[in-house]
Amino acid sequence: MADPQIEKLLIVQDRDLALQKLEQELARIPVEKAALEKQIAEETANIEAARQSLKQKEVERHDLDNEVKSKETAVQKFRTQQMEVKKNEEYRALTQQIEQTEAAIAELEEKEIALMLEIDELQADFQTEKGKIELRIQDRNGQIAQLAERAGNLEASLGEAQAALALSREGVEDNFLENYDRVRKMTKRPPYVVQVEAHKCGGCHLRVSNDVAKEAMHYGEPHYCDQCARIVYI
Repeated sequence: MADPQIEKLLIVQDRDLALQKLEQELARIPVEKAALEKQIAEETANIEAARQSLKQKEVERHDLDNEVKSKETAVQKFRTQQMEVKKNEEYRALTQQIEQTEAAIAELEEKEIALMLEIDELQADFQTEKGKIELRIQDRNGQIAQLAERAGNLEASLGEAQAALALSREGVEDNFLENYDRVRKMTKRPPYVVQVEAHKCGGCHLRVSNDVAKEAMHYGEPHYCDQCARIVYI
C-alpha cells in the first residue's frame, strides 16, 4: 500500500491532468476557429475571383458590341458618301471600304457569338460552383458556432476542475505538495507521480537504482526516480 500522502497526491495529479486536458482543449479552439475562418476567406475569394473573371468576359463582349456598332456607323457613313461622289474611282474606293468593314463586322460578330456561348457556359459553371462553395461556407460557419458552444462548455468545466484541484490539494502535506509542484515544472510531460514496478519507473520506464526502490517503500517523505526525477512510490 502506498504512502497515504502519495495516495492523496495521486488524486491531486488526477485532478491536475483533468484540468490540463480542459485547458489544452480550450487553447485549441481559437486555432481551429482561425483555420475555419481562413478556409471561409479562401472560399469567398474563390467566388469573387470567378465573379470577376465572368465580369471581365462581359466587358469583352460589351467592347465587341461597341466595336460592331462603330463599324456599322462607318458603313452607313461610307454609303452616304457614295451617294455624293461623282467619280467612279471614288465610288469603287468607298465600295471597297464598305466590303472590308462589313467583313470586319462579320468577324467581330462571330467572336461575339463565341464569347456569348463561353459566357453562358461560365455562368452555369459559376452558379454550380458558387452553390457548392456556399454550402461549404455554411458548414464551416456551423463548425465555428459549435466551437463557440464548446468553448462555453469547457470554460464552465474549467471552473469546476480548478475548484476540484484546489480541494484535492487541501489534504496534502506541504512537503509533498511543494515537491509535486517542483517536479511538475521540471518534467516535460505527465505523469509526475508514478509507481515503480519490476524496478522500472512508470514515467521514464528506465530502471531505478536499488536505493531508490528501497527508499520508495518508506512513508513520510517523497522519493524520486534517479533517472527522470519524478516522484515514485511502490
